[in-house]
Amino acid sequence: MSLFRVYVDGELFYNPNLSKLAITQAQVKEDAENIDSLTLSAPFNHPYLSSIQPMASVIECRKGDVTVFEGRALDDGIDFYNTHTWTCESALAYLKDTIQKPYSYKGPLRGLLEYFISEHNKSVEEKKQFTIGIVTVTDPNDYISYSNSEYSVTMDAIREKLIKTHGGYLQLRYTKEGKVLDYLSDFTAASLQRVEYGKNLLDVTIHQDHTERVTALIPLGAKIEREEFSDGEEANTDETVAEKRVTIESVNDGRNYVYDEQAVEEIGWIWATEVWEDVTVPGNLLQKAKVRIAELAKGITSMELNIVDESDTGADIGSIRARQYVECYSLPHGIDGRYLCVNKTTDYLDPSGNTITIGASGVTLTSISVTQDKNLGLLEEDLAGQNSQISDVTDKVEEISNARMYRTELLVEGVSIFRNREQQSILHCRVYSWDQDITDTLESSQFLWHKNSGNEDSDADWDSRHAGMKSVFITTEDVQDNASFYCEVTI
Repeated sequence: MSLFRVYVDGELFYNPNLSKLAITQAQVKEDAENIDSLTLSAPFNHPYLSSIQPMASVIECRKGDVTVFEGRALDDGIDFYNTHTWTCESALAYLKDTIQKPYSYKGPLRGLLEYFISEHNKSVEEKKQFTIGIVTVTDPNDYISYSNSEYSVTMDAIREKLIKTHGGYLQLRYTKEGKVLDYLSDFTAASLQRVEYGKNLLDVTIHQDHTERVTALIPLGAKIEREEFSDGEEANTDETVAEKRVTIESVNDGRNYVYDEQAVEEIGWIWATEVWEDVTVPGNLLQKAKVRIAELAKGITSMELNIVDESDTGADIGSIRARQYVECYSLPHGIDGRYLCVNKTTDYLDPSGNTITIGASGVTLTSISVTQDKNLGLLEEDLAGQNSQISDVTDKVEEISNARMYRTELLVEGVSIFRNREQQSILHCRVYSWDQDITDTLESSQFLWHKNSGNEDSDADWDSRHAGMKSVFITTEDVQDNASFYCEVTI
C-alpha cells in the first residue's frame, strides 16, 4: 500500500512511521466542478506547527509518488486541546489572485484560455504559474469573439467567457515540469474499481433537489448579424435589435418556448431561458430545447456512496478519484451504470469515512449515465484489454467483503510532556474496527508496547517488560531526556 505523507514548503510534515510527526486529520475533498480542498490537523506538540503560514506556505500531500493535493492554507484554527486545524485550497485557487485587464479577443477558443493564463503568469511568482495542457472543448466555427471593458478576476473571466458559454471542466495536473491546466469537454479517465452493493458499498444517500425544477424553457440560439435580418426588418443601430438571436417560433407553431406538460400539471409554470451560442438552425435548437426541458423538469439528483477504496487495503490498483467514470451497481437503490465521480472525500487517517458522489449540479443522474457517444467510445477503448485486471479486482473485492479495517488510538491519562520528576501518566491503547471500539474483545497478549528513545538496549528491555498490557504507566524514569511510545496490536 502506498505511503501517505504531507510536506510543507518541501519539508516533511507528516509520515505515519514517525511518531514525532503525528497528525490527527488529513481529509481531501476533490470536486470536479470547483476547487479541491484539504482539512489538516496536528496536535499541540507537533514540532513544525509554526512552519505553516496561511496564504504563503505550499502544502503538498502525496500517496506514494502521486501528488493528491497541492495548495495553500487559508486559516489556522485552535481548539480546546490546542489542536491546530488548517483549511486549505488547491493550487487552482491561484487563479483568484490575479486580474484580467480590459481586453478584446477574436480567434480560436484555446487562444482565449492561453491569453488568460499568460496574463495571470505575468502577475505572479513561479509557484503560482500554469502551463496549458489538453484542451478538448471546441467551438463549431473554431472562432470566438469576446471583449470586456472592465477589470475581472482571472478565475471569473474563465468561467464567464469559456465554461458558461462552451461548458467543460478545468483539471489541474501536477507534473515534474510544474502545474498543467487542462480544459476538458468531458473526462475520459475510468476507474478499474467497481462499486457494488454487498461488496465494497457501505452506504447510500440519495438527494433530489426540486428547487431547480423548470417546466417551461425559452431557448435562444446564435446571434443574428444585422446583414442576416430578413428584408422586412430594418437593420438599425439599436442594441436590442443587434443582439437578436435564433429562436424556434418558425418550427414550433409560433411559440418561442417548450414545456413539460406533466410537470406543469404537477407544480405549475416555472420559466427559464437558456442560450446555445453555436446553434444557427431553428430545428436543431428545438431538438436541444426538448432534451433540456425533459432534464430540467425532473430536478437534480445526486447520490453519495460510502465505499471501501481497494487501494486503501493494499490492493495493487489505483484509487477512485473525482473526475473519473466509475462502474456502480446497487439493485436496491436503482443504481446500474457508469457514472462520473463528481466529488470524492478521502480521509487518509480513517478510510472508513471515504465517500464518492455521483451526479452533478444542474444535470440529472440519467444524463450523466448516458454520456455522449464519442466519450463512451473513448472509455471503452481505455478499458479494452484490461479484463484480466478487472478479474483480479473482482477477486480482491471478494476478500474485502469479508475483511475489516482496524485502527488504534492512544489515550493519555495525565500529561504528554513531563516537566517535574514526580509526574506520571497512563497510556491506554484502544482498538477500533471501523468506528466500533473492540478493545475489550481482544486478549491482553495481543498488545505489545514499544519505547523509542534512541537507546536500543534500554528500549528493548522496556519493551519486554510491557508486553501483554492494554495500558501502561509512564514515569519520568521511563523518559529520561526524550522518548516516544506506541503500541503494536496483533489481530
